[in-house]
Amino acid sequence: MRTRLAHALLGEAVRRFKERSQAPMLASASAYFAQITGGEFEGLVNDDRESAQAIAGRRAGGALVPIEAMSEGTRDQLYLALRLAALELQRERGVDLPVILDDVLMAADDERAACVFRALSRFAHGGQVIVFSHHRHLCEVARGAVGEAGVGVVELQRG
Repeated sequence: MRTRLAHALLGEAVRRFKERSQAPMLASASAYFAQITGGEFEGLVNDDRESAQAIAGRRAGGALVPIEAMSEGTRDQLYLALRLAALELQRERGVDLPVILDDVLMAADDERAACVFRALSRFAHGGQVIVFSHHRHLCEVARGAVGEAGVGVVELQRG
């Protein structure tokens, strides 16, 4: 009886520690993921249904989608949301790092790309964001998503 009680108390203590330590990162990544997916996903949750702990996307309506079940583009956008959240936490600690992305929108249609540009614009209010791409039409997608003033385009000479 004592062993079971001790095990239950330890399990609860571990659960609370995980919630406290992961909550800021997960909350920030959830907000970015919801924005990046245009509301298709309402956020991220800890998914400890399996033996290994992981995160899953929560669709609008509540259904959980494990990472393995997401499309390649949605997984890329999830990883971007996690990176932005991690950098945001570093920023709060006084470490301001730029975000440099190369062809991060390869698997995104124009609608999803616009959502990504809005999320990057939100992040850029506190720091610098640089996006490299050889897809010229993305300049117009970005301007349409965040406005002319929110986008600076530098064309590199082709050689």
